Amino acid sequence: MALNPDRIDAAFYDELRRHYSDEEIVELGTFIGFNIGYHTFFGTLKFYPMFSPDGQLVSQEESARIYGSTPRSLAESVSDTASQVPRPR
Repeated sequence: MALNPDRIDAAFYDELRRHYSDEEIVELGTFIGFNIGYHTFFGTLKFYPMFSPDGQLVSQEESARIYGSTPRSLAESVSDTASQVPRPR
């Protein structure tokens, strides 16, 4: 959605409407948009996730040890998984 908005077409929204109201779709889109913005901003600060993969609260130092010397950017995360994202039918 963030890197290739052309993939979001009418069929995508038709599938969402099978499960959510228009109001819920807007709320979901707002939540996604805010989170993409937060993660992009935090990436510029080298801000690491507050939680380990098992859900434990960790310090920034421990998070750096877990996730590596540089947090993964949104672009890297999306390109790694883009082919795995299921498309609505």
